[in-house]
Amino acid sequence: MKSQTINEIENIIGYAFKNKVLLERAFIHSSYAHEKNVESYDRLEFLGDGVLGLVIAEKLYTCGNDEGDMTEKRSRIVSTVPLEELSENLGLNKYILFGAGERKQTHTRRKVLADVVEAIIGGIYLDGGYEKAKDFIYKHLNDRIKEVLFGDVNENPKGALQEYCQARKLGNIEYRVLSKSGTHHEPYFVVGAFLNDKEMSRGEGSRIKEAEKISATKALKKIIQTQK
Repeated sequence: MKSQTINEIENIIGYAFKNKVLLERAFIHSSYAHEKNVESYDRLEFLGDGVLGLVIAEKLYTCGNDEGDMTEKRSRIVSTVPLEELSENLGLNKYILFGAGERKQTHTRRKVLADVVEAIIGGIYLDGGYEKAKDFIYKHLNDRIKEVLFGDVNENPKGALQEYCQARKLGNIEYRVLSKSGTHHEPYFVVGAFLNDKEMSRGEGSRIKEAEKISATKALKKIIQTQK
């Protein structure tokens, strides 16, 4: 990378590297690394993933969440979706170095966006230490952290469930009315949440949307437990 490009990236992320090689490596896709016989971002991404998980776990612990709640919230914060969005919002995608063949592909790019953010976190950790990496995470993921920590998950459990499954490529969520009883003025619905046609949970209520929310809340907890 040219020094001007490195300076641009540093201005975007808000951190100046002492070792510029680490920053450049954070943008080297494995396809480019193979062509040029250099190291890719893979090891930095692995390290950054661990640092990100620790920072968020530490934050959740200090907020007094119980173990189950911490697991669910950490999964939502560090999922690939917000990291992909961060990469795009900051314009980091245009700096990623791909090999000639990979540049023609688009189907793998979404995960790459998240990988680069984690590689940057790993690079900052090596270059400036844990506190600098934490500063970067809080600066750029603060809105996401606040949304998950201080927002009520029960306000939008269907969205949270969809996001969780999408981030882990678990499959499609579908809601089905399993039964309806009661009178016309006082109906009672039982709704099931299905993941890839497999029933995960049931919710009951006087309105379909109410039953869907209850079912989604139960399904999310169940799926998180199976993912541990």
